[in-house]
Amino acid sequence: MTKPLVSIIIPVYNAEKYMNRCLDSCRAQTYGNIEVLMINDGSDDGSEEICRTYSSKDKRFITLSQENKGVSEARNNGIMHAKGKYITFADSDDWLAPDAVSEYVERAVEDKTDFVIAGFLRVINDVTIPMSDIKEDLLITREHFAECMADAPADFYYGVVWNKLYRAEIIKQHHIFFSPRFKWCEDFLFNLEYLQYITNEYCISTIKKPLYFYVKRLGSACESPLSYTKTFSMKYELLGYYRNLYKSINLYNDNKLKINTFLFAYAHDGGLAEYNKIIAKKKRDEKKSISKSLFTVPKVLTKEMSKPAAKKKNAGQIKIRNKTTRSMKHGTGTTKKR
Repeated sequence: MTKPLVSIIIPVYNAEKYMNRCLDSCRAQTYGNIEVLMINDGSDDGSEEICRTYSSKDKRFITLSQENKGVSEARNNGIMHAKGKYITFADSDDWLAPDAVSEYVERAVEDKTDFVIAGFLRVINDVTIPMSDIKEDLLITREHFAECMADAPADFYYGVVWNKLYRAEIIKQHHIFFSPRFKWCEDFLFNLEYLQYITNEYCISTIKKPLYFYVKRLGSACESPLSYTKTFSMKYELLGYYRNLYKSINLYNDNKLKINTFLFAYAHDGGLAEYNKIIAKKKRDEKKSISKSLFTVPKVLTKEMSKPAAKKKNAGQIKIRNKTTRSMKHGTGTTKKR
């Protein structure tokens, strides 16, 4: 397999408490031909110093500094300086699996695709939760991807950039950048524009294996609620780009009702729901453990009670119900199993 250069773009803002983990995960990549573009977005803590420390120790790490302009402008700065054939993104409080870049590139090169999308893991308070939307490693058409997106327009897999690999030539040739006007959904807009310009018949690869650790921190920017008016206004503007994509691939008339539901759709945080289940189970187990310890028979009394009891005959046969699994239905001619 050829070893094309991959640019990892990381916007950094006041991230000194957790950015080492992210940068260490980049340095530990099993795929060595990378450049890590760290864009310091006007931080007023020790973030820039940390960036420059990594740059001084590893020539693959490049520090770029700018006045505070926001995450979109930081990523755009990274795109303009990127020298790689492929581009991927990371947030400074997240981290990558050691083989993330290797898996991305292998699929892009072998499948000759323009867009690679992988599974990810949600991390909440150090609890790691697999997000299992991708069921198989597949090679799919843009039309199939668009049909899936219409069924779940607010899904994380379509609206984020950090679990994906992009071809840099397409981004730069068509001047695809993040819009600073969007304080929310700017990732989704970037993806919608990118999808308009990938043209190979089977142009998207999916990877079931989770390759990215997404940290959900209480009080982070993505947790800050926007007013209903601002949210609706941004979604209405974004809907225009959404429609343009489907019109460009002749799928709008068949999906316009689904597409218009984007105005009212929202991302269901399956990771948070699973986290709550895990915490609830942990509390139940702790209560059971305490209850058990309170009613444990003292050791001095266990001698007489340790005699084996007579085995009881089974009252009847145990019936085992066969479980059935439901397979995903794919559009004819739009997917290939690898």
